[in-house]
Amino acid sequence: KEPPQAVGPGIPGKPLSKTILGSGIGTLTGIIGLGGGYALVPSYIYFLKAPVKLAIGTSMAAFVWMALVGAIFKLYQQVVDIPAAAALGVGALIGAIFGAKLVAKIKPNILKALFGLLFFYVSLKYILIYFGISI
Repeated sequence: KEPPQAVGPGIPGKPLSKTILGSGIGTLTGIIGLGGGYALVPSYIYFLKAPVKLAIGTSMAAFVWMALVGAIFKLYQQVVDIPAAAALGVGALIGAIFGAKLVAKIKPNILKALFGLLFFYVSLKYILIYFGISI
């Protein structure tokens, strides 16, 4: 039986490379709790040379599994505020619908720039917090 094929062009690279990359990102996501997309999207773009929109779509599909497993472990560890997670989840679902429609209208270079700015902001914020500086 053949493995499922990409919907559209595939991301270059061997399945083992993608699995190793995913394992590293999954570990990072489990440790720091940031959504896997923060690491998956740039990894797909820069390490696997994927087009930005394909990287975003593939990240969303891969993230489902990371989030599910991570949530199960965090529930087991009793570190989940279920009412807050439910409220955030509803908002995220609504936002995901708008975002998925909007991304089709944005040029890839603009998406890369927006992602880079967001990543820079989050990174800077974490670094400043480490040094006791709040912004």
